[in-house]
Amino acid sequence: MENINIEQLIKQVREDERKHYADWYSSRLDKLSTYVLKNKMEYSASAELLQSESESINRQAQEWSYV
Repeated sequence: MENINIEQLIKQVREDERKHYADWYSSRLDKLSTYVLKNKMEYSASAELLQSESESINRQAQEWSYV
């Protein structure tokens, strides 16, 4: 019985974590979109900004893998 509760708790924590990061990434994309529009960025500059953000996210994911 205790194993089931632990498994459910782990499942809930993982779901909460996924929701948290989905919200965070959504918010970050909204901010980037606002920045691009506010500054009337060219297509290439917008693409560079998105590429930079993608690289940052990949670095974070690699760091989390080592924890």
